[in-house]
Amino acid sequence: MQPMTDYFRNDVLEKRPYIRMEWCIEALRNPIRREVQADDGRIRHWIWIDALGRYLRVVTLPDGATLHNAFPDRRFKP
Repeated sequence: MQPMTDYFRNDVLEKRPYIRMEWCIEALRNPIRREVQADDGRIRHWIWIDALGRYLRVVTLPDGATLHNAFPDRRFKP
């Protein structure tokens, strides 16, 4: 089972039911880009999702494994 924050489990998955766990896991395994947020050390991972027609940004805690947020990123440019 993939570790996740309560926020991810109770808010992200509830408010964005179209987001699939397999997409989030694939973003951690094979991102097209990965960045560490300077302010809190959380890590952003991006992956293209054909079904969405855009990039999905998946944010983990600094451990790089615990899912915290996921959403289609309208502004991301590879």
